[in-house]
Amino acid sequence: MNPPVIDEIRTWQRIRRYAVPAPMIEACTAAREAGDWRATCAAGRIDVAFDLAGVAREHGRSRAGRIEADLGVLAPDLLRWHLPRVLGGRTGVATHQQILLSTRDDRFGDDDVALVVRTPKTVDGSQRLRLTVSPVLAEDVVRQDLPPAYWSAAHVDGLAVAYGGSPARLPGFEADGALRPVESYATVVDPYDPASRAEVYDRLIAAGEVLQAWAVAGVDLDPDVHHHGGAADAERGRLVPLGLDAELARLEARYGADRVMIGSGWQLVAEVHRLGDGAVAASFVGYDRRHFTRPRFATVVHERPPDLDLVRHGLLGPADLHPLVRRALFPTTPPVAGSAASTTGRAPRADGAARTPDPRPVTATGAAGPATRPAASFGMRVSVPVRCGSEWHTLLHGDGRLDPVSHTPEEVAAEDLLRALGGPSAGCFAAVQAWRGGTGRLPRPLRELRRDVLLRVQHGGAAALAALLDAGLDPRMADGRGGTLLHHLRAVEDVALLRRLCDAGVPIGAPNRRGRTALHVAVGDGGSPGLVRALLAAGADPHAPDEDDTTARDLAEGKASMYDDGDDDVRPVFEIRDVLAEWTGR
Repeated sequence: MNPPVIDEIRTWQRIRRYAVPAPMIEACTAAREAGDWRATCAAGRIDVAFDLAGVAREHGRSRAGRIEADLGVLAPDLLRWHLPRVLGGRTGVATHQQILLSTRDDRFGDDDVALVVRTPKTVDGSQRLRLTVSPVLAEDVVRQDLPPAYWSAAHVDGLAVAYGGSPARLPGFEADGALRPVESYATVVDPYDPASRAEVYDRLIAAGEVLQAWAVAGVDLDPDVHHHGGAADAERGRLVPLGLDAELARLEARYGADRVMIGSGWQLVAEVHRLGDGAVAASFVGYDRRHFTRPRFATVVHERPPDLDLVRHGLLGPADLHPLVRRALFPTTPPVAGSAASTTGRAPRADGAARTPDPRPVTATGAAGPATRPAASFGMRVSVPVRCGSEWHTLLHGDGRLDPVSHTPEEVAAEDLLRALGGPSAGCFAAVQAWRGGTGRLPRPLRELRRDVLLRVQHGGAAALAALLDAGLDPRMADGRGGTLLHHLRAVEDVALLRRLCDAGVPIGAPNRRGRTALHVAVGDGGSPGLVRALLAAGADPHAPDEDDTTARDLAEGKASMYDDGDDDVRPVFEIRDVLAEWTGR
């Protein structure tokens, strides 16, 4: 039997390695245990767009108290761990999502408000999140209501149940956390072993028995599926119904909803409702505007848990999971030994009472594998063999540069002169130019180093880039499209690093292969007004054209024309337009 497995499992491996860095986990844990929710959000790269005093004035002290209680258990690192991802080989958070966070169990009223997280607007840009307080029952707003087990440190113990198991055992694993051979998966559901239900479900999906698999999960699936895309997801086990009954009950209690939708990307593919006898039924749906007015399940509720498949396939160890996730899923597994930093990993109880201290240490460094090592062990010193003429030479990366160490200073100077006169580079020198944005072939070790650096910077922000530079990264490194590290400052959102890169020799006006400068990218792809000001102050040319003869000023005007200037969500677009208009008007 070949049980189903998540799509893009290798992409998920990279997501788990990079998307929630250990320093973020450490800082979030320390701030949360200190009772400082503002510092917790800052550590988790979440911009807070409200103040509690204002919430109390506008919505009342009782509602503000509920918001404050949710902030007290919010674990931004745990939230990031479970946010939907773009995929397609990319590790970024899915864009343009609104995620509602609330721990309350009863019905929402017409005037109630809750925490709402808004995800980034660009795929490869800043991974910062925005936290607002918004009306729960707002019209014409598409949101996912994320169950607290996926974001609250006080409720994370519920993950084992959410993943189809129980505190006693997870599907595909023994009670002690050891892998269970596929041949040993349950063949009938044991009511005293919830994990057996998921194992029987996997067996039936592997056998092509979709309707029976959904019936085992407690959902009556309409067999009239034709060639619907959602049916294909169900057949492959990508659409998982095991948690729908419990989550439907939770959403019924919150919203009084009798029908809840399942989404896939931007489409709604199925409708779930409760029958008169209390059973749950589902059917695949086509496009209907009415469907978009109904609540929808959070993505994690109906997709295979990546963590379990990653561990089953040996791509992640239990000790490499987020500390809170590890404690919930594999409580007997010790954390990675010898980590640079550790946290207590204590989660507050949902009832607010004190939790008995756990003597087992929890290591944040284990949360994402070797990529979360401290900066001192980033491994920036890399020796690379290169074919140069008829010989094998060595390039050495470290101490802030990439050196062709097999060549004398005189040979390097002669090569620089030849290139200045328009001559071609070869061997070691061609590899150095490819590292700095040229079109030649980059040796594999340098390609891997480049990818590692860019993923760290995207998900770790300014702290990651500063640590990499401190550890010896060559600041003149370019990405695969010829863009410099200045082009990636939109993901960092720290203008102080701009001067450091420029002082290290990174040209402020260097174009990528589309002719776009760092200013083009900051304006067009989600940079902040502060970054645009800093680039201009450093000498960036707002009139420099790209390959389409478009300037940064043109981009700013074009983007602003696409939006209503009364929309707070796009206010930075208009601020950037105004910054460029003022600068060019001097």
